[in-house]
Amino acid sequence: MEQSNFEKLPLRKKVFHVLERGKAITARQFLHYHIKLYAYSDFFVELWYIPAVNKIEKAEVLNVDDVLQIYKNDFDITGLMR
Repeated sequence: MEQSNFEKLPLRKKVFHVLERGKAITARQFLHYHIKLYAYSDFFVELWYIPAVNKIEKAEVLNVDDVLQIYKNDFDITGLMR
């Protein structure tokens, strides 16, 4: 699925597609959110989950630059630079 089509979907369908076909990469905590990063199709998606109410609040599409900035401490890319 292309990113532009994915972004037009309602939240429920975004979550379904990501959980069914996405590949979990890493996770982080922010305030009361548990955020999980997925590779989906040819882009990245974060699912923002609130454990206290057992609800995914949003599915946010990220570009590669965003992923590298937000998750820079989670990835060792030094081997790619050789």
